Amino acid sequence: MTVELNPLITVNYKDSPSKRGLQLMVFSSPFWLLWAPAAVLWLGEAVVAGGIFSDLALLGLWLFFVGFTSLCAFTLFVCIQNKFLITREGIKFPLRCLLQVGSSLYRPWSKLQSVMFVNTDRDRLAPSKNPNAILMQFSDSTLPLELDAFSKHDLQSFILALQSYVPEIPIEPPLAEVELQMDTSAKTRQDASFTQIWEDDMSSRFGSTVFIPLEPGEKLQNGRLEVVGQIAFGGLSAIYLAKGKDGQLCVIKEAVVPANSDKESAGKALEMFQREAQLLMTLNNPRIARVLDNFVENRRHYMLLEYIDGKDLRRYVKERGPQKEELVLRWAIEVAEILDYLHKLSPPIVHRDLTPDNLVLERNGCIVLIDFGAANQFLGTATGTLVGKQSYISPEQFRGYSEPASDLYALGATMFHLLTGQDPEPLSESHPKQTNSDISEEVDSLVAKLTAMEVDERFPSAETTIAVMKSLNDRKTLAEK
Repeated sequence: MTVELNPLITVNYKDSPSKRGLQLMVFSSPFWLLWAPAAVLWLGEAVVAGGIFSDLALLGLWLFFVGFTSLCAFTLFVCIQNKFLITREGIKFPLRCLLQVGSSLYRPWSKLQSVMFVNTDRDRLAPSKNPNAILMQFSDSTLPLELDAFSKHDLQSFILALQSYVPEIPIEPPLAEVELQMDTSAKTRQDASFTQIWEDDMSSRFGSTVFIPLEPGEKLQNGRLEVVGQIAFGGLSAIYLAKGKDGQLCVIKEAVVPANSDKESAGKALEMFQREAQLLMTLNNPRIARVLDNFVENRRHYMLLEYIDGKDLRRYVKERGPQKEELVLRWAIEVAEILDYLHKLSPPIVHRDLTPDNLVLERNGCIVLIDFGAANQFLGTATGTLVGKQSYISPEQFRGYSEPASDLYALGATMFHLLTGQDPEPLSESHPKQTNSDISEEVDSLVAKLTAMEVDERFPSAETTIAVMKSLNDRKTLAEK
């Protein structure tokens, strides 16, 4: 079965066999790239001139050179294929891993059973704090990956992808305890902790796409808060589930600004984060997650938010598939009412980051907004970064400005996802009926108007949107009766 991949993350992996094979192919290229093809042509002419079966020895020699040239070309092709393609559903390995992973290079995350840092120089493969490889144990195969085959950035991306897409799979030993035996420079080889490698990378540039998140069990504010697990990450921010000393669950939003970032960029990022915290603390809406506190610890900035018991809409759709339009209309009305509340504040608040990832369906069936996008411009967003966030950003936001109609565009794009189970095409007018033929013309037209490319072609306000949706919903209810 062929698996079509739209990779969210691409990781380079250059292991020792591929490096040696590539060196051998380059060194021997004058023979197999020049002399052998010349021999194929010369012998081929002789075989054809004398009759293809007239001289079996000559034919055999010609077939040898054809096979040798083809084998060398194939070996070169295998050696230069060095990318892991990673999605939310699974991972595809390069062709040279075929003998280790079996008949298919694609492995869904559901088959992954464990991930261990190991030292292959030892007699028994067990979790090691001084590893030289990562051992991925699937239900039907085992794949060791050399640490030296990754760059620092690619190793970080690979580990964070595992934490994001299969958080239930423990990584042993914990990252904080691992001393990596890998090339940390072009000339020297030395041991370095995963945290140290991250800090070195962070010191080189502001706006990196990865950072080391907190581990489960880590404590903040002198033990008052304990991290239970990571919910999401992105850019230089992360969201965690945590609990207080009384056992009450809460959510922590974390943001990091590298210590050596230029003052203007760092100041702007922190200003946006603090503004977000202060803004959310003033809001009074039962459908917006409340900010309970904000604090700074170890040069990281945190917001403490109330825990909403439920599932975000992206996960809900992933588990249950596209939703019926009657239910999507009801949810959309609730989201539009949240936007109406924000847009009518003085001054109006434009959310700018509305996606299925930051809308949670509570157990009572109501929608709650759990994340705000103010600081996310500079720090990345912990929700939706790896999942087609661009599909929910309006054309005017790409041009550098936003207004209340930008949130309406995101609402329409979110409806498209709920109705089809897919992210809409970025920067386009969405028509869910083209993907799901069961969608009615009325709902398709509604989504298309919300996602119109020009602001003045959308509904003039969230209030108007609510009225249109309720009217459509009432008509559908009457028609069913």
